[in-house]
Amino acid sequence: MSAVRVTLRVRPVLRCWVLLATLLLTACARLTPQPAPAPPAASAADLHAAHLAAVSALSPWRLAGRIAVKREDKGFSADLDWREAGADYSLRVAAPLNGGTYALSGNGRAVSLVSSKGDIFSAADPESLMREHLGWALPLAGARYWVRGIPDPDHATSGERLDEAGRWTEFTQDGWRVSVLEYTHATGRDLPKRLSLAHDRLTVRMAIKTWEQR
Repeated sequence: MSAVRVTLRVRPVLRCWVLLATLLLTACARLTPQPAPAPPAASAADLHAAHLAAVSALSPWRLAGRIAVKREDKGFSADLDWREAGADYSLRVAAPLNGGTYALSGNGRAVSLVSSKGDIFSAADPESLMREHLGWALPLAGARYWVRGIPDPDHATSGERLDEAGRWTEFTQDGWRVSVLEYTHATGRDLPKRLSLAHDRLTVRMAIKTWEQR
């Protein structure tokens, strides 16, 4: 009879321990941090809009690198230093081996070009100065956007191609075919490292070594 009494006393104690363990396990499960849901992937339109906003906000800026110009069977290459600050701009083209250095500057109202001999020329627009004294010309109003890999927002664009990051790789504007051959990450955004500007029989290629936001 004594053995039976002991068994009856032990069973309620076991039930308490089982209940307590169950409560503890339930509480631990509730306290275990659950992984946060993965954020939705950005759409192609979102990537494109973010890229355009970031590059458009780059001002003032400076790029430095190399430029290669080819017109029909003639061409040359030179160092390039291009600076933009609002309406003010300056381009310095320096060819090696005494090939000549030219500096073009303007502010939207006046433009001047300083030749390798120190002569100063002025005109109403930069294209006429470049064409007369350099033998080639870029439409700087649009090219100031093109070198950053984006179209001029004031002109129609066709033949647009984008990569998976929403960046332009090609577009045509004002008769010029703009091709961004390679991007680099600089000043907190993606900017062209190599690009080509082609119009008729003129091709201008740039290899940009540095970008700066001044």
